[in-house]
Amino acid sequence: MNDLPDEIQHITEGFVPLNLLISRLAQQTHNQLADEVMTLAKMPPPASIMNGNTANGDSPQDDNSLENLNKKGRLLNFVQERHGEWVKALVICNWGRKAEPVSKLIDLMHHINKTRSIYNTSLDYMINIKRDLTFARIPNPDLNTALQVLSTGQTPWMPDLNYLPPPPMTEEEQMQWIENLNTVLSIRLNLEEHENIPAQFRDFHIGSGRVTFKVPGEFEVDLTVADEDPKAQFWFLDFRFAFQPAPSELSDRLKNAIEFKVNETLANEGLLGCYKFLHEFVLTHKITEYARQAGELGRGRWAGMVAVERLRRSLAIHYWSGRQPHDGPQSYVIIGVSSGRKARSATDQNITSRLCLRWFRDGVEVKGADFPLNQASISTEALLQQVAGKHIEHILTTFHTTLKLQGRFARNEASLAVNMVDDDPGRSELRIQLTREHFLTMTIAPITGAFVTKPQFRGHFDLQGQLNKDVRRPIAEQVALLEKFRCHLVEDELHRRGKGSGWTLCNPHPAKYDEAKQFLGTRGSYVITWLRHRGLPDNWYIMLGQSLSGDQWWLTQVSQSSGNARVATHARLPLIPSMPRYSDRFFVELTFFSSAIMSQIAILEAMHKERIKYVAQQRINPALPPNIKVPSIHVRLSDILGRQYPKEESKKMASWALDFVEINLKDVESRTPRPLGGAITEPGLGRNDESKAAEAAEAAEAAEAAEAEKPRLNMVVDARVKVADPARFGPLKGNVEHDVAFNESIGVFAFTIEADVGSSILDTLAHRLQALSRLAGCIDVIRRSKRDVQCEEITLNRIKFSYTDQPRVEGVVEQQQQKTERWTASLDLGTDKMRIMLGPGRCQVQAMKLLNKVINSKQGFHAVPWVLSVTLPIYRVLDSIASAWEGPALNDQGLVEVDLISVDHYTLRYRPGSAKSDTAEARLTLHIKLRSHNDRPSWHVYREELGPTKRPDDEFQKILQKVWTLDGGPWRCVNSGVVAPNSTGVESLMKATDEAIRPLAMKSPTLLRQPQPKPSPARNVSHNNNNNNNNRNTIATGVGVAGAGTGLFRSHNRSHVYSSSSNNNNNNNNNSTNANRGQDKVKVKGWGSKRRHWLYL
Repeated sequence: MNDLPDEIQHITEGFVPLNLLISRLAQQTHNQLADEVMTLAKMPPPASIMNGNTANGDSPQDDNSLENLNKKGRLLNFVQERHGEWVKALVICNWGRKAEPVSKLIDLMHHINKTRSIYNTSLDYMINIKRDLTFARIPNPDLNTALQVLSTGQTPWMPDLNYLPPPPMTEEEQMQWIENLNTVLSIRLNLEEHENIPAQFRDFHIGSGRVTFKVPGEFEVDLTVADEDPKAQFWFLDFRFAFQPAPSELSDRLKNAIEFKVNETLANEGLLGCYKFLHEFVLTHKITEYARQAGELGRGRWAGMVAVERLRRSLAIHYWSGRQPHDGPQSYVIIGVSSGRKARSATDQNITSRLCLRWFRDGVEVKGADFPLNQASISTEALLQQVAGKHIEHILTTFHTTLKLQGRFARNEASLAVNMVDDDPGRSELRIQLTREHFLTMTIAPITGAFVTKPQFRGHFDLQGQLNKDVRRPIAEQVALLEKFRCHLVEDELHRRGKGSGWTLCNPHPAKYDEAKQFLGTRGSYVITWLRHRGLPDNWYIMLGQSLSGDQWWLTQVSQSSGNARVATHARLPLIPSMPRYSDRFFVELTFFSSAIMSQIAILEAMHKERIKYVAQQRINPALPPNIKVPSIHVRLSDILGRQYPKEESKKMASWALDFVEINLKDVESRTPRPLGGAITEPGLGRNDESKAAEAAEAAEAAEAAEAEKPRLNMVVDARVKVADPARFGPLKGNVEHDVAFNESIGVFAFTIEADVGSSILDTLAHRLQALSRLAGCIDVIRRSKRDVQCEEITLNRIKFSYTDQPRVEGVVEQQQQKTERWTASLDLGTDKMRIMLGPGRCQVQAMKLLNKVINSKQGFHAVPWVLSVTLPIYRVLDSIASAWEGPALNDQGLVEVDLISVDHYTLRYRPGSAKSDTAEARLTLHIKLRSHNDRPSWHVYREELGPTKRPDDEFQKILQKVWTLDGGPWRCVNSGVVAPNSTGVESLMKATDEAIRPLAMKSPTLLRQPQPKPSPARNVSHNNNNNNNNRNTIATGVGVAGAGTGLFRSHNRSHVYSSSSNNNNNNNNNSTNANRGQDKVKVKGWGSKRRHWLYL
């Protein structure tokens, strides 16, 4: 086709591929054949076949029945028609083999036809021009007639009708004629035509020979009469519009047309017909004016938003055309003429037609919509503003009604207001409170109908664009967009303002939506926001569920189970108000509140796990902010102490206080990072081991550093317990410790406990209460003691008390008791095991070990004050005896050993001569035991030596018998020894005994030699004790003579164990040696108990 010139256009439009044509033809033939077969099957069979008459024999016979002939003819016609179509297809196929020249022929034919058409069109155009020029030709001027008229003033060849002109009227005649005409009009309208004047023509004015009928808002018409006959018609003089905008003067053509029609109507129908004609004419003109102004608006301010459509006499004005798609429902008004008559009502001439307006909002007619049209002023823009204002009112009111039913606005948690301005619809607004500080003002532009939101918040969510994207959405979806925007705004506020307080948004979410939906509720759709604080445990989150029904704040604990995250614990945070102000104070209080609830959950879980009953009560906590309410926990003191002690014992321990402990959260503080330690190395490792250890140490140090630098929050819990007798803790004043305070006026102990947020304080609280119970028990023991024991100073970790060897006498003045020398002791309660500290004294040092063992046993501190007071005389006298022997011991003349077997059993050993020799020397062993006679303490002193002879008959025995049997002494001799009363009696006895024995003990050891068992490092001697059949255990404290310049008492490197037991059946000696130097096991027996306690020294 390249050989064709450029003027010839190549035609490709309308071409159909040959394969498509043949396939369609084949498909059509197949379908038609199938239809034809079905049609032939439905035709009735021949009558011969129906009757069963068939031809016999083998020769075929034609069936010439009508039915068979019809079928054959129908089939033949079908075949012929299809044959013709396929013949055409064959011809086309043959032409298709010459497609290129055929296409060229088509292009040439198209070009020839186009050229011929242009020729014919040009010829027609020239002929039309020639025909139209005939009417544009100006005839030649009549110069002869013009010359005759201008020169002579006559034209003899023109005919003359011989009319006589009327005489001219003077001014007086003209005025008279006008007055007469006014009189005729006045008489006719007021008397003769009064009943026939329409109601709309009641307002008329007569003057200047004419009557002017005025219809307000429509027109004014001037009429007159040409005859005095009352039945003569009125004649039209002038017409004016009585509304704006309208032409001040009518064109001659329009005026002539109105004059002709009005005169005709006056002749036939009178004044009523005249009014109807002019009234309908004015209504039509008003509609035309509305259309004209609408067209100008569509080309001006309302461009693209207004469309005008004339419907015969009516007018349709589409507004907000760009708001809806063309195929969607449109909003428009129809201005037309209504008859004003009601159906099935009588005809009333006073009721005339009027302009009416029908409003279609989004394609649906709004019934009952009343838009009063201004009859005196025609303004399409004002009408559209009025209609748009109603539409805006409908949209904003619908939004307001829908939102008002939602939970947040129904409960007045958020403000919602709609303000309608009829004069200026653009100022009508819907004001919605989004957050505590942010409000959204939504307006609608009257011209475009687009939503306008103010202010424009920053963020990636374009609310205004989303609202205007598809205005056909249901109102529920539009409200959902507002809620979605609010959720985005809240998330942005939380992200921006919470970052500085340690709160961050979690993205992705730690748990799925279905997990949160379980406790949020099934009604409504929620937007979930997860927040996490860097100081809280890793698996605790704040979850905010936002919806139209209200916002919900939840504290959740997320756990991982089989790779799926699920909410293990959840507690709702009742924030007041529910729409808070997202300030720094809010995040501080949120941290405080969440930490408080988290800690309370941990405490309650621990109590539930240990089956401790509790009661949660709402109390006013002055330590918390006023808008944060955390319930206090009340738990029984006996239940807390019962975690480590039996129930009966715990109740006994808790008897000092009322059986309830109140636990309140006091504060939440940031934890100070822990100091990091140095690297830990192990000696004796090779190079490879050292490198591995160094790497492990570095990894451990890095993990420790990360954990130490990780910010954490500590909770400060206030636990209060009220004592039963505040006077018992009288010496405690104010702050007992840095974390313990006591108020004597109300008798309340307050504990301040610090722990990590999310951990339980139950163990710490139990330890503090146990210490307080231990303190109360010790104070009770001291107060109830029958001996002269007094508390001097009391703290939570220490009790300092004084005592004498006298019994307590009721009624004795405290000043008189202070005259007696008092010994002091202190009880340390700061550790898990109590520890008693006695005053200076050699025996007290040994007694402290036994007393510490006893006070930490089940016997406790109950008998310690009594024992200290009772044993004070024996301690004094033993200390004095030891002091008296310091000189001889330094001169190597002898020594004395004081051993404490138990707190009520002591031994006093005298060794004459040198103590450095390992040979057996003569010695004296005195046993001092505390006895009770008639509830009075007394001391039993007797001699008992090691070996088969318990009381050998030697010089020591003679001196003892002499002293013990002395008359006048405050003691009495018994068979086994001597018994002395407490206080001064035992002191006198022991001093007298020591003074009598000392000269003898300082003699040569050879003179006092007595058989001794073979010495060994550790000796176990069995002998018969007639005075005590119970098993006793003696601790040899390794006291000996020290070198020059040292004291009398000295501890050896190894403790020697002497175990004595009585056996009435045999007196065999069983020797056992414990060679363990570093750990010797000692069996200690406490008083009043048959249990034995093992002590590892």
